Amino acid sequence: MNLKLAIFKPMLKLAMERTGHGAALGFKLTKVGRGEVEMTFPYKEEVVGNPVTGVVHGGVIVSLLDTACGSAAITMLTRAAVTPTMDLRLDYMHPAQPQQPIYVAAKVYRDTSNVMFCRGSAWQDDPENPIAHCVATFMKVETPSISLTNIIRRRFNLLVRGNKAFEQEADK
Repeated sequence: MNLKLAIFKPMLKLAMERTGHGAALGFKLTKVGRGEVEMTFPYKEEVVGNPVTGVVHGGVIVSLLDTACGSAAITMLTRAAVTPTMDLRLDYMHPAQPQQPIYVAAKVYRDTSNVMFCRGSAWQDDPENPIAHCVATFMKVETPSISLTNIIRRRFNLLVRGNKAFEQEADK
């Protein structure tokens, strides 16, 4: 097994499940491999788009697919970089069934020097009957300021200095 990927997996899982919208929505990262990611979204009443039917809001599906594809893209990186979404095209095939989890798989199918191309799919009971599928492109933007050491140092400083440090960090 690739040592970088072995270290990266728990970090990506922590980032997806404990911070930002991944934490707010309750995403669960279930598989991480080089160029591929799988996630699960447990049904939550708070994100219902239609209260009459109980169907999950379509924005959750977009967020799941974008996050999964972006995470798959990140696993391809060999240097400190970020992978902002350049383009995301999504086709909704049918509404999600209420009260059921949603599963997502994403895979990088082409990796160039500047752009990564991904495909993703969201389903419930049968992967061959997707709720939605997408194609997405992500740009590689090198950023030497992103390193495990810098991230840990910033988070530690925020923890030690409290809310003022958090506000200052947010202003950057």
